[in-house]
Amino acid sequence: MTTTGAPADLPDYKRVRRAQIVRAAMDALKRGEYEQIQMRDVAEAADVALGTLYRYFSSKEHVYAAVLMEWAQPVFIAGQADSRLDEQGLRDKVRGIIDSFERRPAFFKACIMLQNTTDPNAGQIMRQFADTAQQTLAGDFAALGITAPDDVAVMLWGIINTMLSGHVLHGHPMADAYRIVDAFIDLVVRSAAPRR
Repeated sequence: MTTTGAPADLPDYKRVRRAQIVRAAMDALKRGEYEQIQMRDVAEAADVALGTLYRYFSSKEHVYAAVLMEWAQPVFIAGQADSRLDEQGLRDKVRGIIDSFERRPAFFKACIMLQNTTDPNAGQIMRQFADTAQQTLAGDFAALGITAPDDVAVMLWGIINTMLSGHVLHGHPMADAYRIVDAFIDLVVRSAAPRR
């Protein structure tokens, strides 16, 4: 019997075991590249049988989508925007997103690979990952009084992805990512400022 449903739907002991697997997979990604990680190594590090791991996750893509979602929680806590956020706070949040991936490029490479997953369980988590990021940013833009905050958030998320891809895959300077997202925020905030 497979228990690949949402973690909240699992009994406590299964939630603990699932978290143990995610933690082991996350540790493996901190040490190596996604392509090199084998599921049997994750199972061994989690101290579970390989068959048990597959009761919780349908594929390597599924487990690593869960890893990315767990890893991103400090930045995108349950998709909650901060209604007290000011312009500098938004800049800091966006810089924090970029900095997180800059410190862990293997996580961004995994994110790129998982965007084209054929595993429906992994795909569902990756859509939730992108939706959570965009909803959080949209809420932040709305708190700043920005018109069409959903559209602006999608644009910013696209810029972040493009700039990180350029850095991780092609060695473009990370300073460009910070500069361009700051310029985008400047443009959006200036366009929202009341005209005199």
